[in-house]
Amino acid sequence: MLLWIGLLIFLQTAEAPYKAGEEYDIKIDVQIKPRPISAQSSETKIDVAEPPNAREKREVGSIPYLVLNLKFLKLSDGEVKVKIVDGFGKTVYQKKSKEGSVIKLDVGFINDVKQGLASGEYKITLLSPDKKPTSRIHVVITRDGRYTVNDVLCGKF
Repeated sequence: MLLWIGLLIFLQTAEAPYKAGEEYDIKIDVQIKPRPISAQSSETKIDVAEPPNAREKREVGSIPYLVLNLKFLKLSDGEVKVKIVDGFGKTVYQKKSKEGSVIKLDVGFINDVKQGLASGEYKITLLSPDKKPTSRIHVVITRDGRYTVNDVLCGKF
């Protein structure tokens, strides 16, 4: 009886299998964007002697910004919804799945991801009509810049 209960608990907590690599495509789009002044840690001090509009006119510089473009090449009949949760537990996308459509994930500035200020982890789950997970894709960007998809190293930032 105890073995049966243990098996039931294991089956309830088991995650869906990884989606096959040939059934989806993730393209990396690194853009160079200006960093807002409010996001820079060195800009937290305000000089009261400085004219009010001088701060906005100051050159901030541009840094790499990461966007991931996810495209489903093949979906099974049981994969009707997509739910994407970031590493902070926030749902960033939840809609019906569609073959060929591109889901754009704004990851953020690469330096922020490496420092842990922006999420470097995305759990992409495909759901059945009764909202049960059928397959998943796990994207991780570590603090040292390694980029993995479903535990396979894909590169480094």
